[in-house]
Amino acid sequence: MLIRTRIRLLLMVLLVTSLGGGIAAVLVINDLQAAMNESHRSRASLVATGEIRDLLLASTGDIEQLPTWQKSDRDRFKKRIARCQQVIQSMGDSATPLPADEREAILELEIPIKNFGRAVTRAFQYLEEGLEEKALNRSRNWLKDHLVPDIGSAVRSLEEIQQKRIVITETRARSASELITRVLVILGIVLLVSCLAFFVLLKRWIVIPIERLSVAAQEISQGHYGMKVPITSRDELGSLARDVESMSEAIEKYQLQLVDRERLAAVGEMTASVAHNLRNPLASIRALAQSCLRNDDDQEATLLSLRQVMETVDRADRWLKELLQGLKPIQLEKIDTELASHLEAVADAVRPFSDKLQVQLQVEITEDLPRMKIDFRRIEQVVLVLLNNAIEASEAGNIVQLKSFRRSSEVFIEVIDEGHGMSEEITSRLFTPYFTTKKSGMGLGLSLAQRIIHGHGGRIDVVSSCGNGTRMSVMLPISEADPTSRV
Repeated sequence: MLIRTRIRLLLMVLLVTSLGGGIAAVLVINDLQAAMNESHRSRASLVATGEIRDLLLASTGDIEQLPTWQKSDRDRFKKRIARCQQVIQSMGDSATPLPADEREAILELEIPIKNFGRAVTRAFQYLEEGLEEKALNRSRNWLKDHLVPDIGSAVRSLEEIQQKRIVITETRARSASELITRVLVILGIVLLVSCLAFFVLLKRWIVIPIERLSVAAQEISQGHYGMKVPITSRDELGSLARDVESMSEAIEKYQLQLVDRERLAAVGEMTASVAHNLRNPLASIRALAQSCLRNDDDQEATLLSLRQVMETVDRADRWLKELLQGLKPIQLEKIDTELASHLEAVADAVRPFSDKLQVQLQVEITEDLPRMKIDFRRIEQVVLVLLNNAIEASEAGNIVQLKSFRRSSEVFIEVIDEGHGMSEEITSRLFTPYFTTKKSGMGLGLSLAQRIIHGHGGRIDVVSSCGNGTRMSVMLPISEADPTSRV
C-alpha cells in the first residue's frame, strides 16, 4: 500500500472518530441540558405551589375576623388571591409543554382559588347588608366543606407530581452526566491511542526509511558502492531505495569504467615515458658492450663498463617497478591506530633529508587526536611523499611545517612549505598519473597518495601560488569504516 493511501486512512480514522465522538457528546450534552432545565422548572413550580399554599393558609386564618376587616385587610386579601392566580397562570404559561397530569393538577388548584375569592366577595356583600352572622357562617361552612378539602387535595396532588418530576429529571440528568463523562473519556482514550498509532506508524513508514536512505547516501558518498538499502516495503520509499541501489551500482560500474579509461590513458602516457626513459639506457648499454668488445686486454676498463651496465639496468628496473606499482590497485588494511605516533615517526625519518638540504622541519601535533581505523603504512607513505616534495621544493633556510589537528568529526594533516609554489595549470594536473615537474620523477607519488586518501573516505586539498609556497591539506573522516577496502 502506498504511503499516501496509509496516511489518508489514518486521517480518515481520526476524522471519523473525532466527528462521531463530538456528535455523541453534543447529543448527550443536549439531553443533559434538557433534563437540567426540566428539573429547574419542576423545582420552581414546587416553590410556587408552596407559596400558594402559604398564601391560602394565611387567608383562611383571617376569615374568623372577617366582620372586623378594614379596607386594608380587604386589600391584603385581594392581593393574596391575585398573587395566587398570577402564580398559577405563570405555571401554566411555561415555555416547555407541561405533562397532562401536571396541567390538570394546576387547573384543579385554580378553580377552588377562584371560588374562594368569590365566596369572600359575597360575604362582603352580606356584611354591607347587615347580615354579619350569615356572612361569617357561610364563609366558615364554605371553607370547611369546599375550600380546605379541595385546595388541600389539589396542592398535595400538584406537589406529588412535581416531586416525581424532579426525581425523574434528576435521575435523567445524572445518567446523562455519567454518559457524557464516559463518552469524553472513551473519546479521549481513542484519540490518544490514534495519535500514538499515527506517530508510531509515521515513524515506521517515513522517518526510519528516510534515515536509512540518508545513511545509505552518506555511505555511497564515501565510496562504498553496491550496498543494499535495508528498506523492503513496496511503497514510494521502497521504490526510492531500489532506485538508490540501482544508482549506486551504476555509479560503481561507471567509476570502474572511468578508472579503466584513466588507466588506459595513463598506459598511453606511460608508454611514451617508458620509451623515452629506456632509449637512453639501452643506447648506453649498447655503447658499453661495444667498448668491452674493443677493450679485451684492458680488464679494469671492462669492469668499469660492466658496473655502468648494471647501474643502467638497475635504473631501468626501478622505473619498471614504479610503473607496475602505479598500475596495480591499492589494498588497504585498516586497523585501530594511534595516528600521532606514526606522524612523529615519519617526521623523524625525513629529518636527516631535511637537514642535508638545510631545511628546518617543524612538527605541531595536537593532543586530542583520536584513535582511528586506518592503514597506517599507507598514511605514512602519503605523509612521506608530501614531506619529501615540500623539502625538495624549499631552499636552504626555509621552514617546512607538519601539522595535525582535529576539527569536528575530521582529522586534518597539513604540510606547509615556503618554496617557489605552483601555478594554477600545474596545480590542476598535480594528481594526474605520470605528470611530474621533476627531472628524475615518474609522476606517481601524488597520484598514489590521492588514491590512498580517497580509499579512506578523505580528500587532499592544495593551496599554492607562484612565489608563496604550498599548503597540502589531508582530511580523514573519523568513522567506523570497514576494516578492509580496495581502491
